[in-house]
Amino acid sequence: MKIKFLLFLALITCLPTFAQKVTQNANYQFFIDLTKVQNDKLEVSLTTPKISKDEVVYNFPKIVPGTYANYDFGRYISGLKAFDEKGKELSVTKVDVNSYKIKGAKKLNKITYLVDDTWDSPEISGEYVFEPAGTDIEENTLFAINTHGFFGYFDDLKRSTFELTFSKPAGFYGASSLTATKSDDKKDVFSVSNYNDLVDAPIMYCKPDTTILKVGGADILISVYSPNKKATSAEIAENVKTLLEAQKEYLGGTLPIKKYAFVIVLSDNLKNGSYGALEHSYSSFYYLPESSSDELSQTVKDVCSHEFFHIVTPLSIHSKEIGDFDFNKPKMSKHLWMYEGMTEYAAGHMQAKYGLIELPMYMNMLRSKIGNMYDRYKDDVPFTVMSADVLEKYKDQYQNVYEKGALIGLCLDIKLRQLSGGKYGTQNLMRDLSKYYGKDKSFNDDELFDKIAEVTKFPEIRQFFAKYVEGKEPLPLEETLNSVGINFQKTNKKLEKTLGFSVYNLGINPETKGIFIIDEDGIDAFGQKIGFKAGDELVSLNGKALGLETFRATRSDFINNSKEGDNADFVVLRKDGDKKVETKLSAKIFIPEVVEKNLLSPMENPTEAQVTLRKAWLVPEEQ
Repeated sequence: MKIKFLLFLALITCLPTFAQKVTQNANYQFFIDLTKVQNDKLEVSLTTPKISKDEVVYNFPKIVPGTYANYDFGRYISGLKAFDEKGKELSVTKVDVNSYKIKGAKKLNKITYLVDDTWDSPEISGEYVFEPAGTDIEENTLFAINTHGFFGYFDDLKRSTFELTFSKPAGFYGASSLTATKSDDKKDVFSVSNYNDLVDAPIMYCKPDTTILKVGGADILISVYSPNKKATSAEIAENVKTLLEAQKEYLGGTLPIKKYAFVIVLSDNLKNGSYGALEHSYSSFYYLPESSSDELSQTVKDVCSHEFFHIVTPLSIHSKEIGDFDFNKPKMSKHLWMYEGMTEYAAGHMQAKYGLIELPMYMNMLRSKIGNMYDRYKDDVPFTVMSADVLEKYKDQYQNVYEKGALIGLCLDIKLRQLSGGKYGTQNLMRDLSKYYGKDKSFNDDELFDKIAEVTKFPEIRQFFAKYVEGKEPLPLEETLNSVGINFQKTNKKLEKTLGFSVYNLGINPETKGIFIIDEDGIDAFGQKIGFKAGDELVSLNGKALGLETFRATRSDFINNSKEGDNADFVVLRKDGDKKVETKLSAKIFIPEVVEKNLLSPMENPTEAQVTLRKAWLVPEEQ
């Protein structure tokens, strides 16, 4: 971060300006000038709603929907000041990291403060903010406006309307699911009906690269920021078009929305080595490694498929904990199995059902989830218990929502199809729950399982949830998969040529972008002979680079063209004190015995019942 002009900025930011004269009413009226970046910060000015109390608290969120982590966005706020209509400063006391108490609030007219960005503020301590939930301020380049990182709210006034006015650099466009109420070359104005809707609508400002698709009666905006122009919105739109058409069919032929925005940042500097997306009701925000559209193809499909399905839940199916979200004292719902697990299941199942991926690839996706569930997470904690306490006690178990959560969806779907003679599955269930609840009606956490049994008319389903979601019983994966003619083999030994380690045991160094061996569990007998150690960062194999962009090709060439007895000459970076040094490792190639886990394969001679159920599960109804 730049620190050179802090004193000067401290002097000028304490002097309020009142050029933006706005008639005060019941609304929040925010102003941000994106052309005036100050030491990597932006000033926010708020003309406040009328306050009827002598004291009021202005809050920034501790947590926002979809994140399941306490981020404390107030950490990134500085210099907050409050003024009356004549410009006289009012007393402000910082209550905690996210809250400010203002005295004399009946006279309150204006608040100003500076916002630092989460992507580029290593000096600010605390929980790492996942980039799709964070903010970025790059002068004349990119502004990632996750609104919860810039705008706060008063206690008891979250349901007032919010108006945002952005002054923007020449040629910049604000990509969002929101439609500007006013827009010209210099300014955009957006309006939303409450704070929940504001947090639900990220905005990305940059020079535009946008494409609009029309799918299922909806306008789908795809906006891309690619610093080195490696991929375009048109290329990504072409890539996901068939995906969106398939999702439309999966959801019954139409979409329950009129506009949706894919807001995509392709980064050439993954500082924390992680990437992904955050869902919203009418948009999703992506932070992905910058690559060509071909290289990004399956990643984009998998991530977009998941995030887009959130238009079902929590948009149309959610508990009171989500519908009336408490941004500073959150209470978590028990139903992460549905919000994330069912969404993740639908994202993969849809691709298999509508022919976007073949059955072998889908089985590999399921196999990966089974392995991760068994190897990385606790299987003796009921999923509802984990969900309710995911912010604290079970924080390290959250990612299991994408593994076991999706497998709960798999077992539930096939069980429903068994009970209904193939006529009813989770696709039908989610449509029916959407009709019963909808965007404006929340369910009580304790009622959902009973409601599902009522809606499906299968009381046996209530026992399914009691055993496998509320209870501790392991999911009936072998029984479930066998019912659709798929063998589930927990372990198998075979001879297989490798590079000396499992590709599932690799990580990415966020600083160097190099690939490294996570731990010794994934080093096989060949790797032990070579001399690999946990933490080794791969540089080259037989003179060919093993970086992010070259790993796949180098590995394929080695597997396909080398033979036993040839030399395998590796160069790795290995830790030596406080630095890493290049280390040469070498051995004669031999083929080790590898233990494979959780193998899935179609049965050679499935029964008629198994074939029928598999068709009901994986073949579109009209076929």
